[in-house]
Amino acid sequence: MESGSGRRDAKGEALKRVKLVAGAGEIIRSVGISALAIALAVYAMVLQERNLAVAMLGGTVLLIATSTMLQVSRAVRQLHRQHQTARRAAMRAERHYFKVLRRIVLAVEHREPYTRGRSRRIAFLARRIAETMGLNRTQCRLLGLVAQIHDIGLLAVPDRILNKPGRLGREEFRSVRKHPETSYRILEPLTFLGEVLPAVRYHHERMNGSGYPFGQQQDEIPLIARILAVADAFDAMTHDRPHRPALPPVEALNELRRCSPAGYDPECVAALEKVLNARHLRAAHRASTVPKHPDSPRPRQTPSTARLATS
Repeated sequence: MESGSGRRDAKGEALKRVKLVAGAGEIIRSVGISALAIALAVYAMVLQERNLAVAMLGGTVLLIATSTMLQVSRAVRQLHRQHQTARRAAMRAERHYFKVLRRIVLAVEHREPYTRGRSRRIAFLARRIAETMGLNRTQCRLLGLVAQIHDIGLLAVPDRILNKPGRLGREEFRSVRKHPETSYRILEPLTFLGEVLPAVRYHHERMNGSGYPFGQQQDEIPLIARILAVADAFDAMTHDRPHRPALPPVEALNELRRCSPAGYDPECVAALEKVLNARHLRAAHRASTVPKHPDSPRPRQTPSTARLATS
């Protein structure tokens, strides 16, 4: 709640500055037009009256108008500099906030063997899937960043529920279902991630509307959320959990295909398969190009797709 309130205050302050700058710009235009009108009036009076006093009076008024316009212009430039300084400070604060959240996620992951490295693996897969599907470089990079902390809201779920070996009860599952929205609210102050925050909010939605927290379906679910859902599910299936052992990567892919298009986006699943295959081929190529020598140690066996998916 405090972070949301702080963000609203920052937005309000920024909006005030923008309005002030815009208002100052209007003043400059108004004063400039007035100065031009006065100059024309003075010129006309001088031509008509040819009176020195009238000309001096008009020149004085014109000088005052010009001076006012210059002062307002300087004030606008000063406001603009202050706005840029405040914006840079806000960005530094956001980056620091992100790093703090990232450290918290890493610390929590290291408490349990089955969660260790999970955020890093999901971030890698999500970014590579996005690249394979043709998202632009900025979207891919930001999706990789937000994927590292997308489950920060699970901190609000008791460990006894997260580590329960059996099936969750109704109330326990209801508590788990809240974590995407909790994560979204925690990350909402990070405006530099605003473009990809919907991935956090909707990555547990399913194509047939059976997911949570809102029951969205098909194209109602943003593509970045569908990508994160596939990366998250694959990593979960290929690593041990308290209630079940890990699946081999091939079986996990088959399960994702079986659950498509009802649960997962088939195009995202196909992109995941391309990512895994590409890494497997590159690893095999590196292994095959190791120079052989009678005294050299035997090259290590080509890593499996499961190992590659977690690197």
